Amino acid sequence: MANKVRFLGHAAFEITTSGEKKILIDPWITGNPLCPLKKEELKDPDLILITHDHADHIGEDVPFLVDGSDAVVVTQPELLGKLQEAGVAEKNFIFGTGMNIGGTVEVAGIKVTMVQAFHSAGVGSPCGFIITTEDGKRIYHAGDTGVFADMKLLGQIYPLDLALIPIGSVFVMDPLQAAWAVEMLKPKKVVPMHYRTFPVLVQDASEFAALAKEKAPEVEVLVLEPGQSIEC
Repeated sequence: MANKVRFLGHAAFEITTSGEKKILIDPWITGNPLCPLKKEELKDPDLILITHDHADHIGEDVPFLVDGSDAVVVTQPELLGKLQEAGVAEKNFIFGTGMNIGGTVEVAGIKVTMVQAFHSAGVGSPCGFIITTEDGKRIYHAGDTGVFADMKLLGQIYPLDLALIPIGSVFVMDPLQAAWAVEMLKPKKVVPMHYRTFPVLVQDASEFAALAKEKAPEVEVLVLEPGQSIEC
């Protein structure tokens, strides 16, 4: 079985791994104008990864999604208080403490490495994640970020099968920076995210797709509609 990656709109994704584990990343479901699913359709994941505390990433659904389950929430220590106030139990946090940039944790055969991102946050610092699934495939979710030179190093340390990168400008990389990010990361496949959701953002991925093909012609660019999936 391959790993299935489903785009939920904006920066939200659901990954069903080759070992049939479910991972949600930045599950902004309720209030997300592009998400085609309801929170009830995503309940009881095995892992939830949160890149930072902005409302369009942390959302309001995490307490519902983990309620009564053994789901593990992976985020930074500074975000735990906010999530506990919202109703997430301490037992659901990785190690009960959270984790931080540079660290790798393993849950149910899945390795999660927290890496840097350059953005802002209310508490903690923004991050991205590199997920290594049971079959050794690596998926990078960049979180909200501008381009940074160490993307090249990340791609060298963790050869990537798939990169999920923001292209929407204003709050994150614009299409040109995102294309340079692809050239540095050198994933086998790339999916653009964090665009079209709000009027101020880039409204389609055509410019990014053209620039990425110019900068990194060996990388397959896959533009997904919310609800669509790919395998890796």
